[in-house]
Amino acid sequence: MSEPTAPDPAAIDPLTFRNALGHYPTGVALITATLSGGELVGMVVGTFTSVSIDPPLVAFLPDRGSRTFAKLREAETFCVNVLAADQADLVGTWRGAESFEDVSWRPSPSGAPILQESVTWIECDYHEIVDAGDHFIVLGRVRSLEVQRPTCPLLFFQGGFGGFAPSSFLAPADHDLIRASRLSEAAMEPLADLAAEVGADVSLLALIGDHDVVIGTERGSATRTFFEIGLRLPNVPPAGSVHLDPADDTAVDRWIGRLPRSAEEVRGRCAELAHRVAEQGYSLSLVGEGPDQETWQDVTRYIHGEPTPHRQRQVQAMHLEHLDYYEPELSDDQTYDVRSITASVPSIGALQLSVRLSGPPAGASGATVAQWGQLVRRRAAEVADLIWARFGEGGVLD
Repeated sequence: MSEPTAPDPAAIDPLTFRNALGHYPTGVALITATLSGGELVGMVVGTFTSVSIDPPLVAFLPDRGSRTFAKLREAETFCVNVLAADQADLVGTWRGAESFEDVSWRPSPSGAPILQESVTWIECDYHEIVDAGDHFIVLGRVRSLEVQRPTCPLLFFQGGFGGFAPSSFLAPADHDLIRASRLSEAAMEPLADLAAEVGADVSLLALIGDHDVVIGTERGSATRTFFEIGLRLPNVPPAGSVHLDPADDTAVDRWIGRLPRSAEEVRGRCAELAHRVAEQGYSLSLVGEGPDQETWQDVTRYIHGEPTPHRQRQVQAMHLEHLDYYEPELSDDQTYDVRSITASVPSIGALQLSVRLSGPPAGASGATVAQWGQLVRRRAAEVADLIWARFGEGGVLD
């Protein structure tokens, strides 16, 4: 019996390697240092790990070609800042020394920056730097450390960033959803009227985190639109703009920041669409060509409560591929197949609600579509009035 042939390591496809290892989550840290001339250096890594208790050693693995690490090596010490789950925006916007101007920090005992909002910081001397293929293994001997914010860390998984929630914490996290569901009890009558008037499905959605969650649906469409209660729709540009105030630059930047870096060329376009939504008072999207079956399966699993970073990227890609179907300029002498019209419910307190009309009759004129948009706006205002009348004095809104 012949011995099995060992696989050739050189035959491992890099994309396959990344994909396989990407299914193992890692923590995210910002390695900082202060050079002798006072220059601040910061490097985001997803390779930080503990190594030894005796002696106390930790490690991270920078790319051999990293110019930032080349600067870090000039310092005698470095500080590991373990990032929190709510610091994902910092990772996407980190651009070097100037980024320290946008965060609160204080010096470690040796002078390296400690981010005020990091989970924990670990100050180290360089113990050893080991060659490891196209990376270095940097071993640091711990000098001092502290847990300064005991909260969930930021994780890197399948090429995306997110947090960690123990199963015992999941029910309290849905408090806003439970509260929104109570509000929907008072709001469905005008939505039922709208569904019957237009011949479409009409849903009430609540903004929970970065998702619009369906909390009620009235059926009226000739074709089923699958808007079941509990469905989660990610507010990935260009979707979700109904919740924005274009004058709030911080909110707009945060929304646009959900786009992948590779979508840099469409960021300005998405900002323009957000302004158009604010001017017309509703968001309009048309029916476009559907995605391939694999993408659609990923999208369906995502919105039905099985989110992963890979599926989130599929949702993003689907939105961007259909960018021209959002907020089109309507012409009275043309006909349109409308996918959805969404309007924000006027302020009812801390929760943000919206009304979405889906699957109306195809081949509507531009004038009819504009009329539907105004109907959705009016029904959204009625929803706010009904909720205020029932709950405004009872404290359920805040």
